[in-house]
Formats: sequence, structure tokens, C-alpha cells
Amino acid sequence: MEILLVGMRFVQYMAVMILFGSSLFPYYALARNGNDRGCNADMAAFVQRIAFYASLAALLSAIGWLGCEAVLMSGDANGYRNGAILWTVLSDTEFGGIWRWRVLLLLLLPIFLGWRLLRHRTPLVWPVLASGIFLVTSLAGVGHGAMGLGFSAWAHLGNQAVHLLAAAVWVGGLLSLFHTVRYIRDAGLGVELQRHALGRFSLVGFVAVSLILASGLLNSWFLVGSFDALLHTTYGQVLMVKVACFLFMVALALFNRLFVMPRLAASDGEVSLQLLLRSIAAEQIFAVLVVASVSLLGTLAPAMDRMVM
Repeated sequence: MEILLVGMRFVQYMAVMILFGSSLFPYYALARNGNDRGCNADMAAFVQRIAFYASLAALLSAIGWLGCEAVLMSGDANGYRNGAILWTVLSDTEFGGIWRWRVLLLLLLPIFLGWRLLRHRTPLVWPVLASGIFLVTSLAGVGHGAMGLGFSAWAHLGNQAVHLLAAAVWVGGLLSLFHTVRYIRDAGLGVELQRHALGRFSLVGFVAVSLILASGLLNSWFLVGSFDALLHTTYGQVLMVKVACFLFMVALALFNRLFVMPRLAASDGEVSLQLLLRSIAAEQIFAVLVVASVSLLGTLAPAMDRMVM
């Protein structure tokens, strides 16, 4: 059941991060001066499609996560199909107090998006963005961020929410960036639009990485506590894998910014563009590994607790 829970957590985290990060991308990365030449309309349609599938994945994984929690909390292997147990989890636990609102939103969002897609309505990005903010930040309340009492608990909860939002900006933004760069190339719209989107994403990505680093260090202080705990607990070792994957993402982002972007307008610009797309795809792979690590960490006892025991 623990393995299934890790899987449900992974799908949930990945889906809501894509939902939020991809829907935020058009607001900061695309030109707003009338020279977008179709990029904004294409991106809005792309976000609506991605949001529909991501919200469905989030809904199914939210239901699966609830079933796993029902089994683990009750100790009953059939708890996932026992209505009384499920209702107790939803009504009498902190997890359930957050989860019932998440499930309600995730029931409504794909219906709304599916209706607009079927009716060929003009894409609306802001409802997806608003939903994404809630779906990402509320995850802080069902993990280690909800531990503790008093001011320390609230500080940890807020810090975890910032950490998740910043990560979602980068993880979800990479998907939209890849689509945008490829769309501009295929439509023959020129290198300037690509450089604009890449430059704006780099700027926002720098802020996101700074917030990830700062909030991650504070999280480590809350949950790890010491270098010895980092090295000699399962939690600490998984955390090191997560940090290594994150650093690979940073290295690829720096490579794109410093070496690939300046060469886009050169004679070998097409070669540089192919290299850029491969590099963004590699970043996405490492992002998946980071989210997988996060999904596992949430099921492990914090390193600090293990060392105290």
C-alpha cells in the first residue's frame, strides 16, 4: 500500500504542478505588444488542453490517495471501499478537511474545461491558474509541512507552500516553454520571439530557483536538523538524490542561458535550437525525478525524528 501511495502522490504532485506552472507561463513569457503573431492564442489553447488532462490525472490520483490513507489510517485492507471509513477520513482528520475541498474542485475543473473544449470556446487561462494556486499550496497541509504546533508549525506550513509554488513555476513552465519554442520554430516566426520567451523564463526561473533554495534550506532545518541525519537516514539519502537532480536542472538551465541562447541567431541557429529543445527535455526528465523524490519523502519519517529515536 505504501508503494501505491507513493505512486498516487507522484501523479498528484506532477499534475497540479503542470496545471499551475503551465498556466502561469503565458502571463510572463509571451509578448504583449501585439507582435506575438499567434503565440498567445496557441499557448492559451495548449494550456486549456494540458489543464484538462492534468486535472483528470489529479482527480484520479486524489481518489487513489484517499483510498490509500483510508487503508493506512484504519488498518483495514479493504478500507478503500468502506464508505464509513472513507467518510471518517474525510470528516474527522486534518487530511480529510483539506482533501474534500480538493476533490470538489477537481470534480468541477475537468467538467468546466471539457465543456469549453467540446464547445470550441475561447480558452480561458485564469481559472486554471487560480485553481492551480489552491491545488499546489494546499498540498503543504497534507505533508510534513503540517507537523508541529504554534508559530513553528505555521512557519513551516507557509515555507512549504512557497517551496511547492516555486517548484511548480519551474516544472510546469518547462512544459510550456518546450511547446512555445517548438511552435515558434514550426510556424517560422523568427528567433526574436524565441529569445523573448527564453529570456523571460530565465528571469522568472532565477527567482523560482532562489525561492526553492531558500525554502529548501529552511525545510531541511525543520526536518533534517544535522549533517549526520542527512547521511545516515533513509529520508536524508532520498533528499540528497532530490538535491542532486535539482542541481542537474540548474546546470542545464545555466547551459541554455549562457551558451545556447546567444547562438540562436548565428548561422548554426537550427543546430542550437535542436540542442536547446533536447536540453529542455532533459530538464523535464530531471524534474520528474525530483517530483518522484518528493513523493517518496512524504511517506518517510523525517530524518530528525529517526535520529532522535
